[in-house]
Amino acid sequence: MEEGELDQARSLLHEALPHFPDNSYILFQLGMLSVAEQDYPAAIQRFRTILVNHPKATRVRLELGRALFNNGDDDDAERQFRFARSGDLPAEVNTHIDRYLAAIHQRRTFRWDASFAVAPDTNINAAPSIEEISIFGLPFRLSDDAKRQTGVGLTLNGSAEWTPHLTDTTRLRVGGTLSRTDYKGGEFDDTLANVWLGPNYRVGNTELSTLLTGTYRWYGNEPYNHALGIRQEVDYDLSSRTRFSTALEHQWVQHDSVTSLDGTRTDWTGQWQYTLTPSSGMMALVGVSRESTQLDILSNTIYRGGVGYYQELYRGISVLLQPEYLEAHYDAEIPAFGVERRDQLWRARLTLSNRQWVYHGYSPTLSFIHSERDSNIDLYSYDRNQFQLGVTRLY
Repeated sequence: MEEGELDQARSLLHEALPHFPDNSYILFQLGMLSVAEQDYPAAIQRFRTILVNHPKATRVRLELGRALFNNGDDDDAERQFRFARSGDLPAEVNTHIDRYLAAIHQRRTFRWDASFAVAPDTNINAAPSIEEISIFGLPFRLSDDAKRQTGVGLTLNGSAEWTPHLTDTTRLRVGGTLSRTDYKGGEFDDTLANVWLGPNYRVGNTELSTLLTGTYRWYGNEPYNHALGIRQEVDYDLSSRTRFSTALEHQWVQHDSVTSLDGTRTDWTGQWQYTLTPSSGMMALVGVSRESTQLDILSNTIYRGGVGYYQELYRGISVLLQPEYLEAHYDAEIPAFGVERRDQLWRARLTLSNRQWVYHGYSPTLSFIHSERDSNIDLYSYDRNQFQLGVTRLY
């Protein structure tokens, strides 16, 4: 290979491979041969095979990032470069990685994502387990429709964004997301669509976006509510390993049937992401949201906090753990119960994926989500277990 005898090198490596099918050195050299021949899909496959059992192999991850970059897979290339950047690399190599990251940001004008899953759920209507509730001091039995129900749903999530250049430092952002959960009978089907439009400015390592937003939700396959608003986002790359993001959004909300819920919703979130090692990363999130409706008993403030940890393991297994806590305070006493509503929600999500099984960029995932809400009004307390078995794009 060093003397340019690529055909002879390939012949020797292929002759050795059947005898040592898991030898990382042979697979790596075959990958490098594919890079030299500009056969980037073959190189990507070789490098991924090595990382299945050696997720901390920084050099392999770096070469995978380069092959993905040359193949036009910018999202995955950026991820691999950021993981590689956390390794013990010489300063000049880190400089090259930073150049690749800058080039990705400059040339990428379209990105999309999609996932699909089968989703068994122990409480599809987020209902309490109690049989009766006290209203104005009198006992009432819950109807069957108000009790918890189990079911198996189908979930679909998709997103896309187009960001054409307006000037060297300014882009236009046009995008949207769509999420849908579908259950048998349709009574608890839930669909949410979001769209946004606005300019994005980049100054050094900081990005600012001012977006007009729109939201429409259908519940039970009937229109539920819609909203228009404005959103301000700020992203700051402290380094190739660390990113801070914050977003503030204010929306004017109208409901299609229950007009007493009409009002405004303001939401702020702050997020920190950090790449720990070439095979792991973590994040933290805090937030607060304010919903003001025509009725004080429905107006509320929600405080939110969460963390996340990602680790690539051997045999191609990846683990993502995300615990989260939310606390809701309502403005006024509910006459029927004689107290102001207070909720505490604990939620934890565990996701397993297999990087070894990839088909057209998609990989199987298995998620388990446990939610438990404790309210001072029993009617709003519940626990819920959700499973999701599906496929998602591999990043």
